[in-house]
Amino acid sequence: MIMVKLNTKNLVITILLGVLFTGITGTVRAQQVLPRGGDSIETAVMIEPGSYEGGSLDNKEVEFFYVEDIEFGQRIDIEGIFTADNVNSGAWAILALYDEDGIALGTEESGFNEPLSLTISQMYRDRNPGRFYIQVKCDLFKIASYSLDVLLTEAPVEIETLDDTVDGDLIIAPSAETGENEDVGGASWELILCIIGVVAVIGIIAFLFLKKKKKSSSVD
Repeated sequence: MIMVKLNTKNLVITILLGVLFTGITGTVRAQQVLPRGGDSIETAVMIEPGSYEGGSLDNKEVEFFYVEDIEFGQRIDIEGIFTADNVNSGAWAILALYDEDGIALGTEESGFNEPLSLTISQMYRDRNPGRFYIQVKCDLFKIASYSLDVLLTEAPVEIETLDDTVDGDLIIAPSAETGENEDVGGASWELILCIIGVVAVIGIIAFLFLKKKKKSSSVD
C-alpha cells in the first residue's frame, strides 16, 4: 500500500515536470531553421513572418529573402542578431530592406566582436499587395551564425485623403495610438504555461513535504 502511494506521488511529479519541460522546449523550438537565401533579389527565397536561425556567412557572402502578400498599412519589423566567427577579428554585418523595384528602404550595418543586433522597420504604403525583400550580408571576415526575426503587424494609420497620392501611393499618417502590445503571440502563452507549471510543481512538493512531516509528528 505504501509503494502504491509512493508511485502515485512520483507519477504526479513526473507529469508536472513533463508539462513544464514541454513548455520550455516548445518556446525554444519556436525558432525555425532559416533556408539558404538567394544571392540576389531575382533569386530571393520566400519566408513567412517568424523567428529563424540562419547559418554562417563568409566574407562578402549575401543572402536575399522576401515576404509577400503584404497589405496596405502593414508594418514589417526585422531584427538580425549576428555572431562573429572569431571574437578577436570580429566581423561586419549588413541588414537591408528593399521594395519590389530593388530600391533600398533601409540599411543598418556595423562592425562587431560581441553579438550584434540590427533592426529595421518599414510601413507598406502601396494600395496593391506586394513584397519586401530582406538582405543579409557579411562584409568583412566571417559571421559564424545569425538569427532573423520577421514581424508583420497591422500598423494603426489614418488615411488623410484617398485622392492624394505620391508616386501612386496613398498618403497616410501614423495614428496617435501605438500598438505597444502588438507582439503578443504564442511565445507569451508558452511562458505563462511555464510559470503555471513551476507554481504547480512547487505546490505539489510543498504539499507532500507537509504531509510527510505531519505523518512523522503523529508517529512520534
